[in-house]
Amino acid sequence: MQGSFLAPVLALLLVVSGISAAPCLAQGAQPPSGVYLDDQDANVRPQDDFYAHAVGGWIARVKGPAYLPGWSASRELQLNVYEGLDRDIQSLAAEPHATPNQRKLAEFYTSYMDVDRIDAAGLRPLQRYFREIDGATGPRGIVRAMALLSSQGLDIGFGVWVHADDEAPERYLADFVQSDLSLPERTYYVSTEPHYAGLREAYLGHVERVLTLAGVKDPARQAKAIVAMETRLATAQWTQVATRVPGATTHRSQRAQLASQFPGLDLELYAQGIGIRAEAARFNVSQPSYFTAFGQQLREVPPEVWQAYLKYRLIDHLARFLPAPYRDEADRFYTFTLAGATGTRPRWLRAIGAIEATMGDALGELYVQRHFPPAAKARAQVVLDDVIAAFRERIETSDWLSETGKRGAIAKLDKLVIRLGAPDRIHSYAGLHIDRMDPVGNWMRARALLSSFEVGKLQRPVDREEWTMSAQSVNGYYSVSRNQVVLPAALLQPPYFQAGADDAVNYGALGFFIAHELSHAFDRAGSQYDGAGRRVEWMSAADRAEFERRAHALIEQYGGYEVAPGQHLNGELTIGENIADNAGLAIAHAAYERALRRSPTTKGETLDGLNADQRFFLGFARIWASEPIKSAADIRQALSDTHAPDRLRVIGAAMNQEAFYKAFDARSGDAMFMPPEKRTNIW
Repeated sequence: MQGSFLAPVLALLLVVSGISAAPCLAQGAQPPSGVYLDDQDANVRPQDDFYAHAVGGWIARVKGPAYLPGWSASRELQLNVYEGLDRDIQSLAAEPHATPNQRKLAEFYTSYMDVDRIDAAGLRPLQRYFREIDGATGPRGIVRAMALLSSQGLDIGFGVWVHADDEAPERYLADFVQSDLSLPERTYYVSTEPHYAGLREAYLGHVERVLTLAGVKDPARQAKAIVAMETRLATAQWTQVATRVPGATTHRSQRAQLASQFPGLDLELYAQGIGIRAEAARFNVSQPSYFTAFGQQLREVPPEVWQAYLKYRLIDHLARFLPAPYRDEADRFYTFTLAGATGTRPRWLRAIGAIEATMGDALGELYVQRHFPPAAKARAQVVLDDVIAAFRERIETSDWLSETGKRGAIAKLDKLVIRLGAPDRIHSYAGLHIDRMDPVGNWMRARALLSSFEVGKLQRPVDREEWTMSAQSVNGYYSVSRNQVVLPAALLQPPYFQAGADDAVNYGALGFFIAHELSHAFDRAGSQYDGAGRRVEWMSAADRAEFERRAHALIEQYGGYEVAPGQHLNGELTIGENIADNAGLAIAHAAYERALRRSPTTKGETLDGLNADQRFFLGFARIWASEPIKSAADIRQALSDTHAPDRLRVIGAAMNQEAFYKAFDARSGDAMFMPPEKRTNIW
C-alpha cells in the first residue's frame, strides 16, 4: 500500500488512456514574496472562500489544452516537464556521445512516431499472441494466455503485486490482487444511474467495433457476451473502501494450494506463466471471493468468448501502436466519451507516456542530467529537515498520545526512509533490445523486462532504497511496506518550490507536500504499521480510540461537503488523504516557524502587502489551482477518488488550522470559520 499525493496526475500519463500535466506561474519577474498576485481574486474575501481568493485569478486566466480536461497546476507542470523531455529526446539523435540508455530512448521514440510504418504493419505484430489465444480451448489454456499477456505488462482482471510481507518485512510476498477490467472501476459496471448506463452502452459499441476491425467472427454477439462477463466480474470485485481496511486483504496461501484453491482458476499455472520460480513459497490472495468468481467465469463462459475477450483487451491495450482505425476508435471511446476531452493528444505526448511506462528510470536519468540543479535540492533539503524536526516536536508535545504512543510514533519516524530528487541507482536496460522498426515489440520487450524484475524480487531481500516512481514525476508517495517517502526531482519547480523566493511560500507549498507524505505513515492505515513495515499496534488502546474519534470528526467534516448539489463527498473513502492534508498543513506551518526562529529578523515581515502566514497559506493553496468541477465526468471522478477535490482539500485543511484564523482574521459569521471545539488536529 502506498499513499500518493496526486494520484490522478500519474493516472493520466498512461499510454492508452492518455497523459496529464501541470504549472507555469504568472508572467513577469518573480515577486519578492513568491506569491503571484494575479493568481488571486481580490474580489473574494479569504474569510468567505479562501480557495477562490487564493487561485480565482488563475482559474479565470489559465485554460488547459482540449485534450486534457480537468486542467490543474500539477498537470500544467507535468506537461511542461514532458515538453522539455521531448526536446531532449529529439536532440539525442544528433548527440555523438549519447549513452546506451539515451540511444534506446531515441530509438523507442522514433519507432513510436513512425505512424506510416505502423499503419502498414496492420495487426501482424500481434499474430504471435493471437495464435496463443486461439489455442486456449479451456480454463487452463485461458490462464496460460493471460499469464503470457501479464508477463508483458497486461493484467486482465487480476495480477500479482510483489511487495514486502507485513508479517516479515525483510522479505517479499507475491500477492494476487484484483486488477483492471476495461472500464475505470466497478461503479461503471454496476451503477444503475442513467449516466453509467449510457457509458455501458457506448462501451458495448466500442468492443463490437474493435472486434469488427480485428475480423473476429460474430462481433456483436461476442461483444455482448464480453460485457456481460466483465459485469459479473466487476460485481464480484471489492470496493475501494473495503480494500483499504488494514488486514482485510490478508489471506495467506501456500504454493501447494494455488492450483485448486479457486476451482477453474489455477493460480499455480498462472504463477509459473509469469515467471515466479518454484522455490517461491510466500503468497497472499487479497480478495478471495473475487478469485472464486473469476474461476466460475472461466468454467462457465465458453472458450470462444474468452478468446475474443483476450484479443479485444490486447488490441485495446496496444491501440496507440496500431494502425489509424484502432487509434481513432480508442480516441472515440476513451478520450472523447469516457474522459470527456474535446481534442486528441499529440503523438509526441503519447510517445513520452509510452517511454514513461517502459523506460521511466532511463527517462528520469536524462531529466536529472539536464533539468535538476544541485542548488535546488540543497535548499529543498533544508525544508525537508525542518519538516521532520517539526513533526518530531509535535509528537513529543501531543496532548492526546500516551507515552507508549509517543514512543511508538517516534520509533517509526526514526526509521522513515526519505529520498528527495532521484534514486541512486536505476533499473538496468542492458538486456533490452530496442528496434526503431518494431514499436509493438519494443513495448512488449520493455514491459516484459519490468515484469521479470518484479517477480525476480521474490529471490532477493527487500530493497528499501527502491523507487516506484520516476524522477520526472510531479508527484510523491509514501510506501507503508518500506516505510519510505519519495519526493521526485520534478517537484522542485514552481508552484511547489521557488529557489529565489521567500521561505513562507516554499514551506506552504513544498513543506506541505513533504509533510503530507510523511503523515501517511501515521494516517488511519499507516498508523497500524511500525517502522519496519510490520502490521502491529504501537498505540495504547486509549490512543487508538482517540485517534478514531478524531478521524471520525474529519469523516463528518468532509462528508458534509457537496461535490455537486445533493451529492456529498465520501468522507470514509477520502479519510487517509484528509488526515494527511490536515496533519501535513499543521506540520508544515510548524516547520516554517522553526525556519523563522533561525532568522528572527524576518519574522512578521510584510512582502507584497502580505504577512508571513498569509504567504504561507497562499503558497499552500496555489499548488491546488484547478478547473472547477463542471461536467458529469468531473463529478464521477470526485465521488470515486480517494482524494477530495482540490477546492475542498484547501478549504477543509485551512479551517482546522489556528494559524489560518490569525493570518486572515477569520471570525464567527465568516464562511471559513469553524468553531474551535469542532476543529480537528491529529498530528
